[in-house]
Amino acid sequence: MIDVENLKQYQIKRPDRWSLFGDAEDFDNLPVSHKDQIFFLDKTATDFLYEFLKVAKLIATNDNPFSKNNFKTVEHYTQMDNENGLKKWLYNRAIPFKEEVFLLGDDCILTTWKIVVKYAPDLFFSNDTVVFNSTLNWCLFYFHHDHLFFGRDNIYDTSNDQIKMDEINRLKGIYPNMKFPY
Repeated sequence: MIDVENLKQYQIKRPDRWSLFGDAEDFDNLPVSHKDQIFFLDKTATDFLYEFLKVAKLIATNDNPFSKNNFKTVEHYTQMDNENGLKKWLYNRAIPFKEEVFLLGDDCILTTWKIVVKYAPDLFFSNDTVVFNSTLNWCLFYFHHDHLFFGRDNIYDTSNDQIKMDEINRLKGIYPNMKFPY
């Protein structure tokens, strides 16, 4: 598991440039209760999460991000122009609204599943974006050609344990202030 509380130390103020939540003014106009659930993370946390995602081999690098059979169940959604349908599809993934998730796209953000569902049409429209929780048991991947993939029930492969441990130990050397699951 990734230590969410540790990563909150790397929170920065909202960028003055465009973000996944629009420009600075758009973000400032969000309800306070929503802004309180959105934590932009700095470069150290961003680099760490991208490296950790790569080490965990949660996604592949082709049109089907879960083609390496990382998950027992993979669902696909393509009706991106139907905002209500998109939100309903995400809601039906049965992730608790209060669950903290990582949102990696143009920005690296720690937020809640509720925010992802609420702002989905704004978050999933241009560049590839990945959403996952600290357990890595599920992953949502938006492929920039209007395809959403949702993988659930991460398959644990013991044959790769030593490789993963070596990679995690390498990351510990690069990011000594981060807390690791092992």
